[in-house]
Amino acid sequence: MAFTLHGAPMSPFVRKVMYLLASSQTPYKLNNVIPGAIPEDFIKISPLKRIPVLQEEDWFQADSSIICNYLIETLNHKNLNPLIPSEPRLRAKMRWLEKFADYELAPCITFTVFRHRILKQALGKAHDEDKIQAALTQSMPKLFNYLSAELGDQHYFVDDCFSLADIAITSQLVNLMHANEAINEQVWPNLHNYFQRMLGQPIWHQLVSREQITLAKIHQLRHKK
Repeated sequence: MAFTLHGAPMSPFVRKVMYLLASSQTPYKLNNVIPGAIPEDFIKISPLKRIPVLQEEDWFQADSSIICNYLIETLNHKNLNPLIPSEPRLRAKMRWLEKFADYELAPCITFTVFRHRILKQALGKAHDEDKIQAALTQSMPKLFNYLSAELGDQHYFVDDCFSLADIAITSQLVNLMHANEAINEQVWPNLHNYFQRMLGQPIWHQLVSREQITLAKIHQLRHKK
């Protein structure tokens, strides 16, 4: 079994898959495909020209959620199997929160704040600070209020057990941190503490540390120009 993962590590959707591959100690090759510079022929393996895409020999699969579920089902690894709850209602909640991360958090955090604050500047394009501030002050509080209520006093979102929902949510929050923004500890203390616990996990620490090195290099190159 030889995997190639097509995508960019700082994409939260790619990061989700990378977490599972690291957790299961599954070897893979990363083919860097950068949003905003995706080649035209990428449509052959990703109909919507989105990352990530998982390749296994001559088989390709797009969409991070589908890829994650495929890895859990096929690798049958002890670290991956608990990521999907066995009880139907808990499984439904996990899937809903993963979808919430991908479709609600992502437009605010990744596609607006991170995209304008980091990605556009890295590509030498003009960013829109007004859009960033609108996302931070208008969209994000509602999203964080909901997440904070769902988390409550638990350590994890679903039945207080680490699941795919935590991986999806944390992956988006990492991009907020990369964009030099933080979860307000005074307003959302449980969500702030949750994220700090996630960052303390060895795999998250490993992934984030690598990305911070890349961001530092991008920052240095930008200031040399």
